[in-house]
Amino acid sequence: MFGSRRQLSATSVSACLLRHACSYATFLGFIWFDIKGNHNDGSLVAQNRYWYKCFCQLSRILLASYYGYMGIGFINELGNSHLIIQSWIRLVSCLICSFVIFVIQFWYGKRVLRVVNSFLRLFRRVKALPGCSVMQFGGRRELGLLIFKMFCLIYEFNCEIPVLFSKFDIAYNAYILCDMYITINGFMICHACFVGYLSVGALYAQVNRYVRHELRRQLRGLEQPNGAQASRRELKAAGYRLNECLAIYDEIQRVSSAFQQLIELPLSLILLFIFLNMTMVSYFVMLNGFRDLSMWLLAIKLFMDVVLLTLAIHGAGSSSRVIRRLSLENCYVTERNDWHMRLEIFLNRLNFYEFRVNPLGLFEISNELILVFLSGLVTYLTYILQYGIQSNQI
Repeated sequence: MFGSRRQLSATSVSACLLRHACSYATFLGFIWFDIKGNHNDGSLVAQNRYWYKCFCQLSRILLASYYGYMGIGFINELGNSHLIIQSWIRLVSCLICSFVIFVIQFWYGKRVLRVVNSFLRLFRRVKALPGCSVMQFGGRRELGLLIFKMFCLIYEFNCEIPVLFSKFDIAYNAYILCDMYITINGFMICHACFVGYLSVGALYAQVNRYVRHELRRQLRGLEQPNGAQASRRELKAAGYRLNECLAIYDEIQRVSSAFQQLIELPLSLILLFIFLNMTMVSYFVMLNGFRDLSMWLLAIKLFMDVVLLTLAIHGAGSSSRVIRRLSLENCYVTERNDWHMRLEIFLNRLNFYEFRVNPLGLFEISNELILVFLSGLVTYLTYILQYGIQSNQI
């Protein structure tokens, strides 16, 4: 009893954090649609808001143009060659991310709404399974990842606010505000990918839990004393649950594939963007003699974004592989051929699909990616440190 209460509490808090994160992304213009309850059954539905969408697109064009113009002027005032190169790369990366968001909103807006509504329908469908009535969004693992993500969002929004008060210059402060808007919107791609993959993992985990406990218990309950055969009504009820679980697994695969096709290019770009930003921040840390605490925190925050995204993807992949270990071969056996065929189709389906994330076919996102990421960063910083010591710049 207490375990179910903890589970319900964790899912409720996770849903609350997701609602606040969605409001935050809407305020920043990344999310242009609205999620409201349906008047008929109270279910959540994503609805397009055309006027707000036009406002987000227009403001993004204006702010990105001003940011690019002012950014070029600030880069021209720099004297360090490494810093100039990194600043140019960061400027171009921010503008590319802003352009990608604009294209998604303008060209793929309806497709995004279809994917979001598919996720919402899937959660309702899983919740409708017998024994899953308390399900909202994952459990304690998802809650822990969301809490860490919320800390990253809070620091991301507040880290540049002290810079606004460093100068009383209208043009400079306007540039900093544009930089905050463009940079945070770029990171929103990473946050959206994190929520999407976390949702896939939560769906797989909940259906796996249902198959492992509820479905297996019902199948074993078909066994009658003295070897008697189960009734047609009992077989029909068990077959319905088998078909529903199979249909949900297929739907999760379809929705996750549609989600990956939509975000594989933005995901590749944001990982490159985070890597470049972390390189630039680490270079600033070295220039300041490793004494700037705010830069250290920013570097940790960037690294945590990659770690949280990787953990969300790893959780989704692990939950998809768990399906292969949900053995039901020892469950009820009957002489009915249609029942054997239905059970065999379900068992074969459990071993058919494994969730993997391979953006543009270039690399697979897994725990090893963090090691490769850190290895490249340490190699680059070691080279810069040696160069700085030899030229007496560090």
